[in-house]
Amino acid sequence: MVNIMSLLLINEDELRQTITIAEAIRAVKHAFLASAEGLMNMPGSFSLHLPDVRGKVNVEGTYFSQSPYYVVKIDSRFQKNPNINLPAENGVLLVFDALTGFPAAIMVDNGYVTNIKVGAAGALAADYLANRDIRKAAVIGANKQAFIQLKSLTIVRQIESVWVWDASPLKADNYVRHMVEDHDLNIRIAPSPQAAVEQADLVIAAAESKQPVVKAAWLKPGVHITSTALDHQPVKRNLEPEIWRRADFIVVDSLKQCLQFGELYHAQRAGIIRSRDLQGDLSDLISGQIQGRTQVDQITLADITGLGSHDTALATLALEKALFLGLGQRLEVGLPSRGFGVGIGNLL
Repeated sequence: MVNIMSLLLINEDELRQTITIAEAIRAVKHAFLASAEGLMNMPGSFSLHLPDVRGKVNVEGTYFSQSPYYVVKIDSRFQKNPNINLPAENGVLLVFDALTGFPAAIMVDNGYVTNIKVGAAGALAADYLANRDIRKAAVIGANKQAFIQLKSLTIVRQIESVWVWDASPLKADNYVRHMVEDHDLNIRIAPSPQAAVEQADLVIAAAESKQPVVKAAWLKPGVHITSTALDHQPVKRNLEPEIWRRADFIVVDSLKQCLQFGELYHAQRAGIIRSRDLQGDLSDLISGQIQGRTQVDQITLADITGLGSHDTALATLALEKALFLGLGQRLEVGLPSRGFGVGIGNLL
């Protein structure tokens, strides 16, 4: 049971020590299964807009039945921050004891939990949809999400070679150098997105582009595509809408979110696909309610936007491991040590 006299402050470095990618994949898988079983309570989210500074703040909370904690996440994106040498993305997870409602932990993740949960969802989509024997992968984009997607993919599949492309050659070079340091991969910079995609058995589409980067004509039979969108606004476009027509099997992590700011938003606006054309969501696929790929030459597609319930799953894992490892800083909350009445003395 949580110590209601104090709460734990956990920073990004400590979160990185508590959540490995493999553990994140398992935790997110369990969250998908819990959702399929109707055990998730996630009433929705709301956003605050700060147009003068091009800022947006999203707030959402989730509770899984019988979980020891519930979690409220506040994440923000302030697009002018890089101009003053600050990251554009930031986030705080507030963890509460589910028995008493008292705060248990504050986690300042700087976007780490968001990135790793989407990476885990992408890996699960690949694990359930991609062919078992895939040799070549293409990564379109060289940002944090492209990095975590490939790292997560290496947990579920053995890849022989990777081609990465980004509009910025410098970012692509930096991506390759960092990935080679962590993994024994044959990874190279592609001269064009077409060169990367047309030879790939699996495509990770994570570019920060306002125009489609991946074309339908480039896709090999049997390829799996994972596309990600994280900024809660329908600006990014990785996929030519025609790809949705070519795909034989399509899943989303959240129909509501993908219709609002995923790749699905653009495909629906183009009139190429309707929500009833989708096979289902990842929770249906992982729980066995729908069947995935049935033939090796089918083209499969997953649209990933990141679920608040997965923040809760990872925050719960992180808190339990932090307590076990002795990580974090204890903060006294100032509650009286005797009695919890509502007399005048407790209100002053």
